[in-house]
Amino acid sequence: MTATRRTLPALAASLALLAGCSTPPDYFHTLRPSLASGPAAAHDAARVLAIGPVSVPESLARDEWVVRTGETGARVYDHQLWTQALGADIAQALVDYLNRDDLPDGLWADAGPTGSGSGADLAQSAPLRVRVQVLRFDSILAPTPAVADQVRWTIECLPSDAALGPVDAGRYRAVRSAVRDAAPPAPPAAAGIDASQQGFDRVARAHSETVRLVADDIAAALRASAAERARACIAGH
Repeated sequence: MTATRRTLPALAASLALLAGCSTPPDYFHTLRPSLASGPAAAHDAARVLAIGPVSVPESLARDEWVVRTGETGARVYDHQLWTQALGADIAQALVDYLNRDDLPDGLWADAGPTGSGSGADLAQSAPLRVRVQVLRFDSILAPTPAVADQVRWTIECLPSDAALGPVDAGRYRAVRSAVRDAAPPAPPAAAGIDASQQGFDRVARAHSETVRLVADDIAAALRASAAERARACIAGH
């Protein structure tokens, strides 16, 4: 009986310790804007603008957030996650922002359901694509939430021969290319965000703003390059 009485406090302490060490919840983030912030409409795309592929630095090709610490450090947050691969999320966020613009020539942006932009999963073939290289995608929480982003994009003509495949590297022709740098402080967190998540929410919103600026750059280049594209792109488009 005495042994049992002695065991009970130890068992209670162990249970309390296990409760204190329970796995924290996962939090998911996306760069895509809410559909609620755009008009509802049905679209019949005359011509598809393929968005992708989007390449990201190898260190960021993971679900978990990588946050810069100091001048040379980085920390991986296991429970702060992107809703999908970062490259795919950037591609589909670009699609969302581009399709809010009045793109020229009846163009409608599409990255496909997987966000690959490769063309293999697009509903129809694309005469143009935007290839994106993320050169820098720094998330900063302290001392103040901010980002430091650098994104290179290139508008390319795609081959008109469907048998060659829509991303045949030997046949595309570059029309316009540019780099967008963005290093702003993060905006305020969205309403209702838990206090422990406000810094992450602010950083995600700042990265999404970079994607919006890149989309604006691409849309402006498409409007300005109609004659250039007519000369450079393969006949038949």
